[in-house]
Amino acid sequence: MRLPAINLRRALLIAQRDYVGYVKTVGFWVSFFLPFIMGAILLFVASRGINVSPVRYEAILDETGQHRAGIEALHARSASQELEAITRRLLEALPNDEKAQGLVKTIDAEGFDSARAQINEDFPLIASQLEKAETASSKMVMIPAPAQTIEAIKPFLDGQEMAQYEGDAVKLNGVIHIYETDSLQVDYWSANFNAQEAQNLATRYFRDLATADYLAKGGLNTADYFQARSEAVQVKSFDPTKVGGSGAGSEDQAVTIADRMPYFVAFALAMYLWMSVFSGSYMLLTSMIEEKMNKLLEMMLATTRFSEIIFGKLMGIAALTLTATLPYLLIGIFGIAGVIAFGDSAVGEGIISAFTPGLLGFFAIFLVLGYIFYGSLFIALGAMSESIQDAQTLTTPIMFVLMACMFVIPLGLSTPDSPILIFASLFPLSAPFAMIVRLPSDPPLWQLCLSVTLLLIMTLGVIALSGRMFRYGVLSGSGVKGLTDWIKRKILRRKTN
Repeated sequence: MRLPAINLRRALLIAQRDYVGYVKTVGFWVSFFLPFIMGAILLFVASRGINVSPVRYEAILDETGQHRAGIEALHARSASQELEAITRRLLEALPNDEKAQGLVKTIDAEGFDSARAQINEDFPLIASQLEKAETASSKMVMIPAPAQTIEAIKPFLDGQEMAQYEGDAVKLNGVIHIYETDSLQVDYWSANFNAQEAQNLATRYFRDLATADYLAKGGLNTADYFQARSEAVQVKSFDPTKVGGSGAGSEDQAVTIADRMPYFVAFALAMYLWMSVFSGSYMLLTSMIEEKMNKLLEMMLATTRFSEIIFGKLMGIAALTLTATLPYLLIGIFGIAGVIAFGDSAVGEGIISAFTPGLLGFFAIFLVLGYIFYGSLFIALGAMSESIQDAQTLTTPIMFVLMACMFVIPLGLSTPDSPILIFASLFPLSAPFAMIVRLPSDPPLWQLCLSVTLLLIMTLGVIALSGRMFRYGVLSGSGVKGLTDWIKRKILRRKTN
């Protein structure tokens, strides 16, 4: 196949025109800085401990007089357990600090409250984070019921009357109503029925109560029950293909978070590749339609070849796509660096081991070929379109293919040996995305080579076809109608008007 002649200087001028045309717009820079702005806002909110959820005031109307104290105690205990889990995680992140590990043992032996004072004294940063977490966890406050019947409480729920809490007038957001008819009944009343924290709290309390009653009938108690659950045999995962180790349960063949991280990294790279191809192809399509409708293509053809226009546009939009996704790349790079430097060492080792030369090399190959494949196709379809409506008609099948490719990518995390994923990694339209997520599972070399070869052949064919479609769409000006007439005349052998 003879490649078309290209004057690189003219192609670069076209690339520069497309790139600068987008970059100099205000909208581009708004979208460029938006991830940084949103990240700064989220960081500020997190650092200040700002609770974006409003405080909800809930009450318990317990006509039986037996359950209110238990539900309130469970609410307080849940908040304490959440703080204890946060504290333990922060202290265990300091494995070389003897004081931190001593506090972990204190929490295990005596409880969280016994270590709180020492944490405030020796670890002010952790204490500050605990205060913020405590503030965030206090978004539901239990207050006394403002009336003794549910009918009398309803005006408080719809805002006609205000309840009292510590001398302040507050709006009652919900009430848990406990009463007896033929059996115990529990209702939850709230105008905001989507906020179910109080309802879930009551459900958990009565579920635990039912469990305790059931165990008591057999002479058992909940403490022994949960102790037995904690002592249950833990199922471990081992990888027989992992290098090293011999014999059953060899620890150096155990599956760790470091072994799983390459799959998550490959998933992220595949999604980035999909996003780059999708956004770049769509920009190429809109650019072609705009220039054709404004008669700019005819002017460009006076001094440039078809091949130079296509090549220049591919380069320009590729540079634009890289620029547009640069904020996400930088955030990802700094995030990975932060995890490696300050996060769990096993996670950091897994991330480092994920970025193998093979993964990076094939990612670059599939990124280039996938972009050229879809980009050339969208350029040709843009040249055939006379309007946005024409473009939507022509690109709908390809959009369905791209969307299907996105749904195939998650299979790399759950079932990397799925026949669907294997087929998708060899099928040229989905190969750029599917093969990337298969790389951590070490697919056969012949499948890798076949996938690249098929995609390369398909890409060269699309380039040749796109050149003809581009030339026909621009010179004839007949667009979609001309294409359908050609299909009827040449393929269906029908006469056209």
